[in-house]
Amino acid sequence: MALVTRHRTRPIAIQEHGMASDSIQHLAREFRDLSDFLHEGGAPSTARQRLVDLATRSISGCDWAGITMRPTDGPARSLTHGQDVVREVDAFQHSVGEGPCLDAARTHDPVLSRDLSQEERWPRFCAYVLEETPVRGALSFHVADIPSPTALNLYSASPTGLDEEAVASASLFAIHASVMIAHAESAQQAATLGAALTTSRQIGVAVGILMALHKITEDQAYDLLRIASNRLNRKLRDIAQEVRESGTLPTGQDG
Repeated sequence: MALVTRHRTRPIAIQEHGMASDSIQHLAREFRDLSDFLHEGGAPSTARQRLVDLATRSISGCDWAGITMRPTDGPARSLTHGQDVVREVDAFQHSVGEGPCLDAARTHDPVLSRDLSQEERWPRFCAYVLEETPVRGALSFHVADIPSPTALNLYSASPTGLDEEAVASASLFAIHASVMIAHAESAQQAATLGAALTTSRQIGVAVGILMALHKITEDQAYDLLRIASNRLNRKLRDIAQEVRESGTLPTGQDG
């Protein structure tokens, strides 16, 4: 991993900046609790919020933190809540096409700006942030590309609040944010697949009922379902469910 600052890019390892052993143990417990929460079926949105709340409590110089996703077909949206400053700063850099979050997404390396008043890389972003918000320092990590580019962003009210020690600590949070995004995507894919399999089974049962009832082939029975779906302007799975429950095709007539 390389740290990108105003003047240079250089490798950085978490071990470069020591954390007290009790702090490491505390974070390890917190991360383990978050992992258990997710694997026990906890909401990914709640886990993400707990992660950024922990970041603001644990990372030196971090006053605000958030996770932001930028879909290809729409505006950036926050995956965490409760901090208007984060949403405002993230949204503005996406609107003007410059800022630490976008650089992190491009390079896949953490991007640090200790003092935005001295920053030259993003003139429009810095001018707005310094004028309209209390943010004076920024640190961004790219954490995911799927389902959309996603970043962990940390902001400081002090122009010297975030430093390379903060980068080392925040790297741990970025890793766990990546895991959370991947977990949420896997859960969504599993839910979609499960729904598709359920629908397929429902249609298969309905086709079997119609085949037995009308002494017709599988293709003919499926055509009956499709025609009824089009005629009644109802979803195919709903027609299939009614066939399963009533034993016959719906007619659209109440009496």
